[in-house]
Amino acid sequence: MKFSKQAAKASVGHHSASDSPSSLDDKSSHMEMTPNVGDVGPSDPKKLLRILANRESARRAYMRKLEYEAKLHQDAKEAEEKVARLSSQVAFYEGKQGLLQMENIQIKERIKYLENYIAHKDGETLELSVERERLLWSREMQRGSGSDI
Repeated sequence: MKFSKQAAKASVGHHSASDSPSSLDDKSSHMEMTPNVGDVGPSDPKKLLRILANRESARRAYMRKLEYEAKLHQDAKEAEEKVARLSSQVAFYEGKQGLLQMENIQIKERIKYLENYIAHKDGETLELSVERERLLWSREMQRGSGSDI
């Protein structure tokens, strides 16, 4: 016999019949609520007790299942809340990443500019060094030719 969801929800949090001191009362009230089972009657009490125990076990299993489903729903809700909280952080860090990428591009452009500037200045320095050497050589040549006169 299957229990309705209302009956299952109503019994959530209650102890099972075997856990309470009035388990005989619970079993008897449970027995009164259940219809006769086919050819099993009061003449076979062992069979009736086994059937009732099986039904109680099924009811407890169903209650565990309902509790498990409720826990899964709660876990899913908590996970959705966590995703909502973390999505704002993700957006913040994505924005920060974009700014850092732009800064990186600017720094690379600045490095390239400075490398070109240094190369240009090195070229000018080399040209000036060559010009200086030429002028020194020319001056030495003029001194050398002036002393001959």
